[in-house]
Amino acid sequence: MNQNIWSGITTAVLATVIGTTTNLVCSYSQTIASNSNPEDNSVESQSSLTPTVLPSQTNHIWANSLENPIATIYPHEWQGKLAVTLRVRDIPVLTFLENGKPEKNLRNNSEGNKEITEEYLSQSESVKQAKSIASRLNQLHQENLDATQITVAWNAQTKTYDIKIKDEVLVRINQTIILPDTTNKKEVDALQATNRLRRLMGDAPPLSEIVGKTKTKSPPTQTATKLNPYKRGIASWYGPGFHGRRTANGERYNQNGLTAAHRYLPFGTKVRVTNLNNGRSVTVRINDRGPFIGGRIIDLSAGAAGAIGMFGSGIAPVSLEIID
Repeated sequence: MNQNIWSGITTAVLATVIGTTTNLVCSYSQTIASNSNPEDNSVESQSSLTPTVLPSQTNHIWANSLENPIATIYPHEWQGKLAVTLRVRDIPVLTFLENGKPEKNLRNNSEGNKEITEEYLSQSESVKQAKSIASRLNQLHQENLDATQITVAWNAQTKTYDIKIKDEVLVRINQTIILPDTTNKKEVDALQATNRLRRLMGDAPPLSEIVGKTKTKSPPTQTATKLNPYKRGIASWYGPGFHGRRTANGERYNQNGLTAAHRYLPFGTKVRVTNLNNGRSVTVRINDRGPFIGGRIIDLSAGAAGAIGMFGSGIAPVSLEIID
């Protein structure tokens, strides 16, 4: 299996979290961070910080001793440095970036690949911070948190966007804590991360603005009329696990409808999706955010996937054409 990061980097760490020891072996197939200009209008240029983890070789780092925690963390490499992505229900929500580069903390393993030392990971501030927040989210889930209590506010004193649970600051969005599929705009990242938490922690409707700030404007890349109307890439689909839950625009997801998730197109945009394997097309309406896996440009509803004959394959090469 191809491994392109750091000549096939493999990280092996013995992690102890709240009295629970977990073995972790992570392999990553590609560098997945977006380093593009936020003004870039290309669908294909948009990428994600979300790590590509090889499930057959990977165990989760649990955030606490729960058998099935809602929040987990995944360490990975990003632009030559360590990063840790926090996931809730397997959806990337926040990425914590380590300051500095860890070259001095690498060593060759028995297979000749580079390996991050256990000591480095155990001392990593980004790992510690991600574990702490994941543990708190798991605790709140056990306490049946009312997700409408998750809010975001501008902190004029610290110059950060604070995601809060009631009056408790859960995390502060800054230079080193970002949205996995970052928009390169802290205000937009903070609002999107908050709305993901609200949805994933309890199906709460999304917020439209940040306390202490004027209503958040969509980033320039979200203006459909400025986009190249015809792009190609890989499509995936999602359905059963999300049916009936709220989408990012607040409506109830209907897996049998003709809708789709896109990372930045405005809600309500109509897109013609053509399966390049068979030429079949379907017109979908954007009502959700995603996909959160690198290399994919749109996530279709089950109904839309069936309409273009990609239900069984799961993914397919497609072209996207904005029609409205």
